[in-house]
Amino acid sequence: MQRRYRSIPDLKTNESARALSFSDAALACKLTAMGVLPGARVEMVRQSPFGNAYYVKVDGVRLALRKEEADSILIEV
Repeated sequence: MQRRYRSIPDLKTNESARALSFSDAALACKLTAMGVLPGARVEMVRQSPFGNAYYVKVDGVRLALRKEEADSILIEV
């Protein structure tokens, strides 16, 4: 059975998931420094009107992520 992972933009408002890994190694360092670690609980707060940015809560800390950063975070619902 093949498992398809989702990313942050797939979440609906107030939906949460667990971060598993990163698809982009270059952004992984930046995201871990921001506190987005594998195993962290990520909740979608809202997205920008044009979908270029996402406002999320990671283990209780609110962060703003660009689309490319949000796309690189693989999650499991």
